[in-house]
Amino acid sequence: MATLEKIRSKSVFLLVIIGLALLAFIIGDFFTSGRTLFGTGTTIAKVDGHKIDVQQFQRRVEQANQQYQQSGQKIDQAILQQQVLDQMIAEALFQDEVDALGLTVTNAELTDAIFGAQSQFVDQMVYSQTGIESARMVHDMAFNPGKYGMQPEQAQQIKEYWIGLEKQIEEQLLQAKFTNLFMGAITANNLDAKAIYDENASTSNIAYTKKDLISVPDDQIEVTDADIKAEYDRTRNRYRLDEETRDVNYIAVTIAPSLDDRAAAAQLVEQAVTALRQEDDLAGLNGLNGFISDRNKVTAAAVRDPNIKKHLDSLAVNDVKVISSLGDTYTIAKLLGKSADVDSVNIDFLAVQGTRAQLDSLVNALNNGTTWAQASQSPIVAQAQDSAWLSLVDPNYAGIRDVINNAAVGTYFTPDSLDNGGRIFRVRARRQPVPVYDLAIITYTVEPSVNTINKLTDDLQEFIDNNKNAADFAANATAANYNAIPARVSASTPTLGRLEDSRNIIAWIMDAGKGKVSPIFDDNTDRLVVVAVNDIFKDYIPYTDPQLNAMLTSTVRNNKKGEKLINDYKGKAKDVPGYAQVMGTQVDSAAVTFGQLYIPGIGGYESELTAQVANAKPGQIVGPVKSNNGVIVFTIYGVDASERPYSFDEAAMQYNQTRGASPLMRNLNRVLLGNKKVQNNMLKFYNGN
Repeated sequence: MATLEKIRSKSVFLLVIIGLALLAFIIGDFFTSGRTLFGTGTTIAKVDGHKIDVQQFQRRVEQANQQYQQSGQKIDQAILQQQVLDQMIAEALFQDEVDALGLTVTNAELTDAIFGAQSQFVDQMVYSQTGIESARMVHDMAFNPGKYGMQPEQAQQIKEYWIGLEKQIEEQLLQAKFTNLFMGAITANNLDAKAIYDENASTSNIAYTKKDLISVPDDQIEVTDADIKAEYDRTRNRYRLDEETRDVNYIAVTIAPSLDDRAAAAQLVEQAVTALRQEDDLAGLNGLNGFISDRNKVTAAAVRDPNIKKHLDSLAVNDVKVISSLGDTYTIAKLLGKSADVDSVNIDFLAVQGTRAQLDSLVNALNNGTTWAQASQSPIVAQAQDSAWLSLVDPNYAGIRDVINNAAVGTYFTPDSLDNGGRIFRVRARRQPVPVYDLAIITYTVEPSVNTINKLTDDLQEFIDNNKNAADFAANATAANYNAIPARVSASTPTLGRLEDSRNIIAWIMDAGKGKVSPIFDDNTDRLVVVAVNDIFKDYIPYTDPQLNAMLTSTVRNNKKGEKLINDYKGKAKDVPGYAQVMGTQVDSAAVTFGQLYIPGIGGYESELTAQVANAKPGQIVGPVKSNNGVIVFTIYGVDASERPYSFDEAAMQYNQTRGASPLMRNLNRVLLGNKKVQNNMLKFYNGN
């Protein structure tokens, strides 16, 4: 009782201890997992209130991986994952628009799309995906599996496929409704159509002379920080960022064999060639690492490599030659034997599932009048192939080569002695004997030595030790014989530049502070990478960023050059030839329409100049006016009117294709995203590859 009383008297103290322990456990889990409590949880991305769950994301990635595997394509997993995430974000934003517009697909619409008069597209898609002839049959199999004798697992797969098909068709119908609504909301009116027609209805032929901006030396033009800031403020929205971005420089050192490695490899290959000549078969390769041999009996026609084919006839038995040394790979050939053999026969073939007695019975029937076509319909025949050419030098048929080669033409036989079926052959014809080569192809690839890798690593580490901040890293790279490559990355950047499997480097960049230099990333066997964080941009790229600052400086300088040239030549002549004389230039001509993107002899995207031409009167001297890369004085000496009459329908179509709904529709994902912020938590879940 005394003990119980003591416990009761200390109950408040015990509760505090237990509470602190629980709090420590929660906080410990928070700091170790990084994705609990107030962290990202299971949300891999968030946009405009939408959370994308990591498990749903992983299922989509797996589906995408399967599609790539089926097509035989390879893709960096980080790139694939970002593509899937972008698609899921786009789908969420699209669903918002659909919901806001009140668009739905009724059961009747869905049924008509899948089973109606226009369902051929769905049936074709179903057949290509499943081999089942129609969507109607898939539906029947999904909900009446017993009718088709399906196992429960197969029935469940069919049902899941059907549910996915319904969802896919529903999404397509929603997209069609949205597209029709969207395209119909942004169409050309009479003013739009007439304006775009007028822009291209006439062509002005101009005589002009042009003074290039480059004629003014850069050092004659002062560009101040205030000038750059003003230009930046005028165009600031061009440099808005959707998410936090890091400006970096990185050095990627390719791990490749050194000159010493290649010299040692050449000696080793020479040693291997000598040993192969002296020893029987391939015994000369014993004790030599790195040599890979592939021995086959082949005909000259079967050899695909032109370098090998070129040397085939000149090789004597037991002769060895270095066929090629492309890059760091040597190819060596040794001819181990040569014979004249029948390389292929034409056969009929049956694969039979049944007893030995059934197999013998079918062979006997075939040799006594039963046709091959009749036999192929037998329930014990699993596979049938007639008139097929079989390569006798194919190693897959080595076990029955002699039996087939020695069989009488036109007689059915079986080479098998199995109790549960086998194969039945008939030789139809044999080709004449041809040279067959017992050929070994040996390859050796020069690899960088440990000493080479260590030196590359040590040299790069020495550079890092001597340049511990981003500024020194960029400034001193060239002097150290490295190339510091600029790049900008965010959480949504799947790879650093073109470096495959580099998400772990992206993860380091997004966690590092400004000015930091990374350790060497050497997890990829082909390269060493080190990266330095120059700057961190939140909402906008600042005008002080070196790349942007240089671009703005050039823009301001060119604008000032244009102003200077205009002031230098304005009013100095009365016609184009006079201005050409004053400017020290030539007179040229061009044909200009208002909607023209490129003017030969002048340049592209000269919207201000085309506007000046459109407003000028024939014979009027216009200029000097600034173009993108110079100043121009021109006069119109003739106008060619379009012979095509105005058509609202034609002009409206042109407007819609170039300025209306079509270009917007092509960038719908960006339109829907607008100024919404994306929180990409990819690196919290996948900070490796």
